[in-house]
Amino acid sequence: MLINILLAFFFDIFIGDPVFLFHPVRLVGFMLTSYEKLFYRLRFKIIGGLLLVLSALLTVFFVIYILDYIKQFLYLPFSINVVSILLIYFIFCSRDMTKEARSVYTNLREGNLEKARASVSRIVGRDTNTLDEKGIIRAAVESLAENVVDGFTAPLFYLIIGGIPLAYVYKTVNTIDSLFGYRNRKYERFGKIGARIDDILNYIPARLNSFFILCASQFKKDVFMCMKVYGRKHPSPNSGISEAGFSGFLGLSLGGDSIYEGEQKMKPWIGVNRLSPRELEDPLIILKAVSFYWRVVCITLIAFLIALYLLNLPIIFK
Repeated sequence: MLINILLAFFFDIFIGDPVFLFHPVRLVGFMLTSYEKLFYRLRFKIIGGLLLVLSALLTVFFVIYILDYIKQFLYLPFSINVVSILLIYFIFCSRDMTKEARSVYTNLREGNLEKARASVSRIVGRDTNTLDEKGIIRAAVESLAENVVDGFTAPLFYLIIGGIPLAYVYKTVNTIDSLFGYRNRKYERFGKIGARIDDILNYIPARLNSFFILCASQFKKDVFMCMKVYGRKHPSPNSGISEAGFSGFLGLSLGGDSIYEGEQKMKPWIGVNRLSPRELEDPLIILKAVSFYWRVVCITLIAFLIALYLLNLPIIFK
C-alpha cells in the first residue's frame, strides 16, 4: 500500500490530473447529473436528495469494490499494483490546483485582469467577473486553503483507514456537495443531506490538517492564534480552520462578501491583515500560498505514511 500511494502521489506531481472522458471523478459527475434528473422531480426535495446520495454511494462503492477485487490478481514485484496506483492517482489533484493558482499569479503580474478572473473561476465557485485584484488574490488563496483538505488530506485519510473504496465514497460525497450543496432556492433542500454528510466526513481530516498547517508554519504563533480565534467563524464547520491557518501564515485576511450565482453572500472576515496596502495587491501572495500548500501536503503525506507503517493500521481494502 505504501509504495502504491507514493507512486500515485509522484504521478500527480509530475503529470497532473489528466482530462479524459473516462476519468473516475468525471464519471462520478456524469452519474450524479443523471441521478439529479431522476430524483429532483420528486415532490419532497430533501427525500430526492437522500435518494441521490444513497444511490450514488452504493453505485460507486460497488464499482470500486469490483475493481479493488480484480486488482488482487495484478500485483507486480514489491507489492506494486497498477490498478491501485491509477485509482489512487485519480483522487489527487494537487498539481493542477497549484498550476491554476500560478496561472492566476501570472495573469495578474502581466496586468491582465480579465484573464486572471477567468483563471481563478476554474478553482472557485463564486462569480468572478466583478472581482478586483485584491478579490482575485483572496479567492485564489481561499481555494488553495480549502483544497488542501478536500483535495488531499481527507482523501488520503479515508484511503488509509478504509482503502480505495472508502476514498472514492469520500470523493463522491465531496462532489455531491460541490454540485448541489448550495444554499439557494434550487438546492437548499435537495443538497442539504449531501452537504451535511460532507461536513461530517471532513470533520476529522480538517482538524488533523490544522496540526499539519501548524507544523508547516514551524509552529508560528500567528497561525495558531488565527486558527483558534477565527477557525469557527466560517459558515462551514471545517473550511474555516484551514483558511484561518493560511490567513495567519500569510498575514492576509480572507472571506468577506462574495457573489454566488448572482446572489451576494455575507461571510465573516477570517484573520487580520498584517500587510501594507501595497502588499495586499501584490500577486506574489499567491505564490507564497502555493509554496505553503505544498509544505502542508508533504507533511501530511509523511505523517500518514509513518502512521500507516508504524501503527500497522487495519486497512479493510488494500
